[in-house]
Order: sequence, then structure tokens, then C-alpha cells
Amino acid sequence: MESLPPEVLLVVFSHLDDVSLWSAANVCRRWCGLLSTHVTSQQWQQNVKLRWPLYKPIGNVKNWYKVYDFLASSAPCRTCLAQTCLRSRSPRIQENSWRKNRLHSELKSLRIDPPEGIEATPLDQMCCHWQATITGPVGSPYEGGLFYLYLQVPCSYPLYPPVVRFLTKILHPNVSRHGDVGIDSIHHNWSLALTISKVLISVQSLLTDPYCQVCMEPELGEMYMNDREKFDEIARAWTWRYAMHDVVTPL
Repeated sequence: MESLPPEVLLVVFSHLDDVSLWSAANVCRRWCGLLSTHVTSQQWQQNVKLRWPLYKPIGNVKNWYKVYDFLASSAPCRTCLAQTCLRSRSPRIQENSWRKNRLHSELKSLRIDPPEGIEATPLDQMCCHWQATITGPVGSPYEGGLFYLYLQVPCSYPLYPPVVRFLTKILHPNVSRHGDVGIDSIHHNWSLALTISKVLISVQSLLTDPYCQVCMEPELGEMYMNDREKFDEIARAWTWRYAMHDVVTPL
């Protein structure tokens, strides 16, 4: 690959999506330099808006590639990240009216009266894929952080629960390294009375009150119960490193 001329590489790069382009930019300095001269900051800005539609920087952004790089590097799973994107096409499924009306009602409620520190938006017309953000609760080691989540709402919703994953790395006993969330109400006690809003509220509550008896990451659960000071220190460091890109704007 090192012997390929720039013209050939640029043709290859032209067929890549944004996640693949970002991955290519991290392969070597040559590829990074080549992409930096042919992919503009405005193009990366558009990529950020499509991939993280809820991203709202505090202050002016001069280098949108750096924003994309920080956000993408903060994701625990690139495959899940690739699923999170505003979609112009709707999936070819037969949507029942109950699901449609239920989701439209939930979306209206989320937009008119959103829970404090929570925001969510569908990424496609059928509302199968959603992105959400949760603000780290005050007084917790996640305070000040903004955590992105991906929700996949099945065709059988609300009979069956959505799949919920973190798109931002977080140190928590009930969140796996892959980003999967271990909440009893989703995995074992799903009810028709539960909504996307209530699911997100449950996830937010988990940040201040983790359940350590049965958890996704047993070692973290043990640390939380036996060495809380150490746990809070590491969790706070992760929050600063991965979940504060709206505040710490790259130059």
C-alpha cells in the first residue's frame, strides 16, 4: 500500500464512508496527510452532524476533523457507531399503526417536555434507530459529561424493549466494555407502560445508583463497593477524557 500513488489512494478513499475515512486517517501519517488536504473541515462538519445529530459545541469550532476524531475515538464500538447516522432511506418493513402512533406520541412528549438532562431523536423515518444523550448527574463522577447512546427500536415495539448501548466510553459496573447496558426493566421486566423516555431516565439514574450485586463488569462492581474513592477517581478521569467534547472544543 505504501507504493500506491496518491491518485490511486484518493480514488479508493472516494468510495469510503465517514467512519472508514476516519479509520484510514489513523492508519499512517501519509494517509492522514493526504486526507487532510482533500477532505475539508466543512465536510467533517457535515459528517459530525450526520453521525452525532445531537452534538452542540459550546463555542466556535475551527477544526471539525478533530471534533469527529474525538467523538469517534470515544465510542466503545465502531460497528455500533457505524449504525448511528441520520438516514435518508426508510427500512423496508411493514410498520403497524400501534407502533407508529406510540412512537410519534413519545417523540412529541420528548420534544415538548424532555426529562432534565436527556435528549433523544430518531435517525430514520420509521424510528427504528435513535440517538440519545444523557448528562452526567450532579454529584456523581460523571458530572459535566455528555454521554451518547444508541437505541434500536424493534418492529415489535412496544411489545418488546429497545436495545440500548452507550456510544461514549464510560466506566460503570452496569455498562459493558462494548457499551451494553444492564437494566432489569429492559432485559427481564419489560412492560408496555415503559417508554423510551423512561428507559433513558432509568439509565441516567443508574449513574448515581449502580446495582453491583449483579453487573456487567464484576470487577468494577467490586471496586465500587470496596474502594469507592478509587472508582470515582477513575470514572471521573474517563468522563473528562471521553464525555466532555461539547465543552473542550479542539483548536
